Amino acid sequence: MRDRSVWYQGLVKDLRPWPTEYRGIKPALLCQVELGLRLLERLEPGRAADGVWALLGGYPFASAAGLARTPEDQLAMTAARHLLWPMRRRRLWQQSLESYRQLPEQLRGYRVPAGGGPARRVAHPVAAHRFDVYDSALGRVPGFATNPLPYAREGTHRFNEHRRYSSVTIPSEFVFDPPPGHDLAAPRPRPGGLIEVPLAELEETARWMETRQLQLGRPSGQWCERLASLELDVRTADGKDFEKAEVLVLDGLRHLVGMVGAGKSTLMILLAVWAHQRNLRTTLVVGDVAEQLSQTQLLQGLGLRVALVQGATTRPKHTQRLHRRLAARGKRSLLDHTDPAFAHLSTACPLDALRALEVDAPLRFADAPCGSLYPVDRRADEPDQEENARSRAARVTRELRYARGVGPVGADGGPESGDVEEREDPGKRHACSLWSVCPRHSSSRDLVDALIWVANPASLVQTSVPRQLNAERLRYLELACLRSDIIVVDEADRVQMQLDQMFAPTATLVTTGPESWLDRLQTHEIAELSRQGRLQLSDQDVERWSAALDVVGSAADRLYAMLIDTPALRNWAQIDYFSPWTLQERLLSAWFPQHQPAVEDDDALDEAALYDDEEALHGPSEHTPVVEDTPWAARRDRLTKIFDVFRDDPLGDGGPYGTFADDLARLAHDVLHTLQEKRTRGRVRVLLDALLDGAPRPFERPPLFSEAPRNESEFTEEWLELQAERLEFTLVLAALNQRLERVTFLWPQVEAALRLDPGEHELTRRPPLDYAPLLPESPMGNVLGFQFLLDERDSRDGRRTGTLRFFRCAGVGRELLLSLPRLGADANRGTTGPNVLLMSGTSWAGTSTRAHVVAPVQAVLKPQPEALRSIGESLFRTEFMYDDAGQPIRISGQNPETREAVLRLLVEKLARPPRDRTRSPLQRELAQIPDPRRRRALLLVGSYREAALVAATLSEMSAWRERVRVLAADDAALEASLAAEASSVGAYTATAVRRGDLADFATDKSAQILVAPLLAVERGHNILTPFQSPGEERVAAFGTVFFLVRPHPRPDDLFLSVFAINDWAARFVRDHPGLAEGTFTGLVGDGADLDGAGSAFRTVARGVWRRLLSRSYMYSRLSDPEKESFAWDQLVTLWQVIGRLVRGGVPARVVFVDAAFAPRLAAAGARATDQRRPRWQNDPGLLVHLRDVLAPYFAEDPGPCADPADPSLVRLLYRPLYNALCGIDTSPPRDR
Repeated sequence: MRDRSVWYQGLVKDLRPWPTEYRGIKPALLCQVELGLRLLERLEPGRAADGVWALLGGYPFASAAGLARTPEDQLAMTAARHLLWPMRRRRLWQQSLESYRQLPEQLRGYRVPAGGGPARRVAHPVAAHRFDVYDSALGRVPGFATNPLPYAREGTHRFNEHRRYSSVTIPSEFVFDPPPGHDLAAPRPRPGGLIEVPLAELEETARWMETRQLQLGRPSGQWCERLASLELDVRTADGKDFEKAEVLVLDGLRHLVGMVGAGKSTLMILLAVWAHQRNLRTTLVVGDVAEQLSQTQLLQGLGLRVALVQGATTRPKHTQRLHRRLAARGKRSLLDHTDPAFAHLSTACPLDALRALEVDAPLRFADAPCGSLYPVDRRADEPDQEENARSRAARVTRELRYARGVGPVGADGGPESGDVEEREDPGKRHACSLWSVCPRHSSSRDLVDALIWVANPASLVQTSVPRQLNAERLRYLELACLRSDIIVVDEADRVQMQLDQMFAPTATLVTTGPESWLDRLQTHEIAELSRQGRLQLSDQDVERWSAALDVVGSAADRLYAMLIDTPALRNWAQIDYFSPWTLQERLLSAWFPQHQPAVEDDDALDEAALYDDEEALHGPSEHTPVVEDTPWAARRDRLTKIFDVFRDDPLGDGGPYGTFADDLARLAHDVLHTLQEKRTRGRVRVLLDALLDGAPRPFERPPLFSEAPRNESEFTEEWLELQAERLEFTLVLAALNQRLERVTFLWPQVEAALRLDPGEHELTRRPPLDYAPLLPESPMGNVLGFQFLLDERDSRDGRRTGTLRFFRCAGVGRELLLSLPRLGADANRGTTGPNVLLMSGTSWAGTSTRAHVVAPVQAVLKPQPEALRSIGESLFRTEFMYDDAGQPIRISGQNPETREAVLRLLVEKLARPPRDRTRSPLQRELAQIPDPRRRRALLLVGSYREAALVAATLSEMSAWRERVRVLAADDAALEASLAAEASSVGAYTATAVRRGDLADFATDKSAQILVAPLLAVERGHNILTPFQSPGEERVAAFGTVFFLVRPHPRPDDLFLSVFAINDWAARFVRDHPGLAEGTFTGLVGDGADLDGAGSAFRTVARGVWRRLLSRSYMYSRLSDPEKESFAWDQLVTLWQVIGRLVRGGVPARVVFVDAAFAPRLAAAGARATDQRRPRWQNDPGLLVHLRDVLAPYFAEDPGPCADPADPSLVRLLYRPLYNALCGIDTSPPRDR
């Protein structure tokens, strides 16, 4: 993170003495406001000062308005974003500007008209050199904030172990020199600019790799053959088509797409080795940790300097996954677990052996004091002269007790035993003296000198460079951009989605059915506590976590009761987005209205709640005094501060505060647990009357204040009851919000004790604060809050339930992918950023909101013509099953309560051989695969649970019992999960294959059927036939795939809205045609000034966001543009899965079994009945829609396109898919 305060420290000193009557306004605020005004003065002096905030949010308002004309202007914009990003909110900037106007004229360097208009510079203000300071700050990107960490020396230290202090004594022989860190000022080996990679040189690299593997006695990777099987096309000079090329040019951001199975992974590895041979630095971004380990071992096996970037928090999970995979291969003893990957997954702590003798358990991974040792100082009251042995022993004992926090030391005492949070600051942190030789941190040390980094998106974005290496605070992504000559991002469309998710974590807290996060969590907690007789509650963290979860459950129940019963309350809360902040502001605006406009969603938000600031280097947010514009403004300000205290501590844990915050906390307890609602309402009314003391009565309020109907603007009994109800709702929501935060905060501490699923606490992950100035903020403004999505179905009495969701939007994550070249550029040193290569088979995907990467495609990778012809022979067909009544069996769209029973019926019809000894449809399909090496079938379902159910159903059939396997997550406890599914079907269970072992599936000679979740095999797994003879080409192991369910995202998945709003923003600011909202340039041009343009953009974006939040994501209810986007989304998913079957240039056989793929066609084969056909059977289905979105690009005249090369690109990427879809006759017999 860049330092945003050091630049004005000297100027603040020069502004002293600061007038005491203005002590509420900090000198730093003056400097920050004037820096913003100086930025605007440099860009265009005549612009109104109130629009500076629009320049700080990451959107190209300056470029669209013609203000940023030169590289110097762009550099000033970048510097200002780093230094002033908290002022990107309109309200905060305008409040800061108003506070600035209140300062004495002799202090101010600008005159800003009160009614708006451009700022005018003063000729000779105090500290006249201030403008040179501003120009200097705007003339360079600020340096990184620093926070050095000294190393521990010999002696006794204490550290936090499970929230209590423990101690360790370090002997002198365990004190090592610090390791060398990353040199941030070192130039790249190559000065910058484009890099040309001739394919002929890649061929030389491939030969070297094969020779090297032969010398080392390793199996040949067949690199020459793999390189020869791919072909590179680049754009023609006119930009309308693609032509064959012999040189891959890397220059800035390059977007390369390739047909699935075309050899993108081969190109990535060859490119990394080629760069290594030329002393260039490369960063490879791959899908997950398993792929990281695989690629790292491959490259290290060639003797290259390679290291992997890995996060620390998830290492135990990945270590456990590897142990489980090895156990599944038959290695039951831990002594047999000798996989080389364990060298990168060490969880050992050498310091553990030096702890006090009374410890009875190993140190937990999370408690290792790698950077948190606190030296135990010699107490001041102890003499320095020689002591006898008894005195010396007594002193050591006292110091050890003090270090452990279990007793006093001498007369002045020490901290009592208890919670670390409740004791004083233990002093300055120190790094472990063994860090430079610790096996746990070997990868971090290796990264300093490695020429190749292998990372996954999460490890690169979220992991900090250890303070043990560098005092500068930065993430590995920033460091990679500074040091790398080349960055290769594999599966760029998937990375784009992951980035969106990182910066907008969401969760469905409560919903109808078994998928509710809160219901699952409470059920699991009860089961775990019951299993051990609640013994776990003796752990204080577990007890606190359990108590917090109880409050979350109670608050959610009370919230549901109020929302279901009171439609008017739903309307007031604006249930598509609400939070304690927004409700607080609505209450205060009703009680104490202001002249200013109503507070926008993000203006009431403390942005510190959005980000993870692990070292708290940015300091507390500056408080901007609110200028009083009404007689009751001071009263409102006092109540605002009281509500702020309450919001942070709604149940009064840290009280008493001696204010109304205590009364609000008591009422929150009351509202949550009362059984006498009327009596509680009476107590709420008493407090409400006290809070309304000093509130203006109706005759004091000008008409402009009244935003509500007239009967709400008078202090009538009805109005007071309405306010009491709204206050109760706010109290409950505040309790829910704060205790939910405690549940997520304590999760890592109790995860092991309660056997919680590590994948269930994504809500705890906040995006790092370091990226706040690097990313555009969310287009609707950064928001944090809840949504209550009403169920479409009405109950019998007219009341409606819904889904409660939580989200935290902190930026447009996908823009980080597109800005990588800029992150490493340094105008002061004249260096450019890295050359970035984005690769995927489906990163050009029409109007897909998830997969489409907006960067123009410059290169295409494709197989050789012979392989293309083979892939073009792929066959798609439908094989619908019918129930005993002769009606088509549909899985997608089925009621959750009956879905599993219907799925079992479909499997029975598909796989059980008929009694007449003929073959089942599954047997017939396998028999039609011409290549005996590929006579295997992949059966795809919607989840791991469904996979286990289908596999258990197949295992009940003697024809498949020994031949079926089921895919299991690497984290799954197999025995329990598979047995649970088998018990609902029969006595048999299928053999499980861990997801990490999927590549070796074909080595199991008895396995012929694999049942898997569709998304678990969508990408990154090359499942190839084993070698049967020397030199034999390995090809896709599966000859056919059955889609038992039609892919469809969960309608309540909030990430669908996040993807959609981010996709809209990415296209809108780049002026893509066809958007209903027009273009960004047009919007800015229509605005009177920057403030108007920024407000208009925010209004438009909020309209899009609220529409996305409130829509029902069911295909039949989507608009036509949304249906097209949906079809592109599903096309990407299906084509990626089918890509597993065309590896090696072989054709695929694809069978669609779920009637939901083509309902109208399935209904045509149904038995005739007198009953009216269900509405769903009139839909032509997804297969038709997939063909229709591709068809225009294959027409003789494709019509106008956003990019003239789009038709050629689609034909290169999707021709085999389109031809196969056209081969399915989807029209009913009567239409043929």
